[in-house]
Amino acid sequence: MELHDDLILKSLGLQGIKIEYWATCDEELKLVLYARQNRNEAVCNVCANSITHVHEWKLRKIRAAPLGAYEEVWIYLKQLRGNCHICGDRVRSSKVAFTHPHFKNMTYSLCEKAGRLMEELTCEASARILRLKSKTMWDIDQYRMKQMKKHLNYAERDLDLESMSADEVHYRTIFGKKSSDKNKVQFVTNLVCTNISKVLSNAMGRKGSSLLNCLKVLRPEQLLKIKYFALDMHDAFIKVVEHACKNAKICIDRFHLAQGVNDVFDEVRKIEFKLAKDNEDKFLMEVLAPHRKYILVEREKNLSKKDYTKLERLLDINKNIFRASVLVEYFHKVLDKKNVKEFRKSLILWYRFAREAKLKPFLKFANTLRKYRHYIEGYIMSGLTTAVSEGLNNKIKVLKRMGYGYTNPVSFMLKILQRCGLLNSKYIDTSSWYWPPEMRLASTTPF
Repeated sequence: MELHDDLILKSLGLQGIKIEYWATCDEELKLVLYARQNRNEAVCNVCANSITHVHEWKLRKIRAAPLGAYEEVWIYLKQLRGNCHICGDRVRSSKVAFTHPHFKNMTYSLCEKAGRLMEELTCEASARILRLKSKTMWDIDQYRMKQMKKHLNYAERDLDLESMSADEVHYRTIFGKKSSDKNKVQFVTNLVCTNISKVLSNAMGRKGSSLLNCLKVLRPEQLLKIKYFALDMHDAFIKVVEHACKNAKICIDRFHLAQGVNDVFDEVRKIEFKLAKDNEDKFLMEVLAPHRKYILVEREKNLSKKDYTKLERLLDINKNIFRASVLVEYFHKVLDKKNVKEFRKSLILWYRFAREAKLKPFLKFANTLRKYRHYIEGYIMSGLTTAVSEGLNNKIKVLKRMGYGYTNPVSFMLKILQRCGLLNSKYIDTSSWYWPPEMRLASTTPF
């Protein structure tokens, strides 16, 4: 029987007590352990000195981690209260080592179990599984993430930092109280290691200072190891990377370039749609309608036969749309080039086409390309994009919807690091956190 009791105590992360008897309720999947503190191991919870005389045995209810089929485990503990000579013979309660210091009536093992569940699930879902209050679960999650962040030291990790990227994600919009007030849009900037597809750090805002704060988690010698850094056309980020990462080649992301040329084409479409409306041209109004704008910029190989036939007819009728379509299609071919020399030749030819087309939106876009050409060449050389960052942004948006929005920016940023970074038990070993500090050294026994 003692062996069984010892196994139960070890499984639940308990010490310094003796199980007197237990009761179960199979219908409710509930287990209650009735236990008493060991008299000879009782120490004062203030000075940790031995308690000499017993004053009383106080009944205390403590929630423990699930055990086997029993989802709800309670410990009805008879806690010793007695006189302590060091404290001037005052009556003190004896220390219960296995209860968490910040969550008094919960064991270490339950807190760690809850924390690991919340690495994958919402607080509400975890609370239903463990039969706890969602607010308690939130408090545990916040405390645990802050403790884990102290152990998140990238200087001691052998990370492959050759390719990096940075991008901002929407945090929340604060609407003005009056109709005349402007809405305040807030963002979080994430620093991503593309080789491991993880967020390394984040900071509030989308300014250069935000990215600079993100880069502070890396040592100077680690920053020098970065060869390629993918960014969108954000001047503040570009300046920070050029200053902080001396050896990094900045790569303007293809996704944002493609988005830019599509937006320019859409400006031409709007102009032509307005003219078609004025002339009451039903075919042009149908084909140039706003809901068909994505079909117009789709690459030919991805179009259906029906859409391709309509597009061919449109290009025969409208010269400006034809010229814009040629510029979009050829621009994608420019970005498909595999070396810088071919890219430069193709881009010069594209500039020529843009001048001859005489479409103002494309001429303006050509000036933007000239400004960032050196950084676009970085993409041609490396093939690096912000695809990993954009994928993580989608994951973060799902996380935000699951939490019905976040009002606490610190909580939001920690959650990003937990779900999309290294702030979790997969990368930080928290196995010993199931037991109190006194048991952690002896928590693993070799077979």
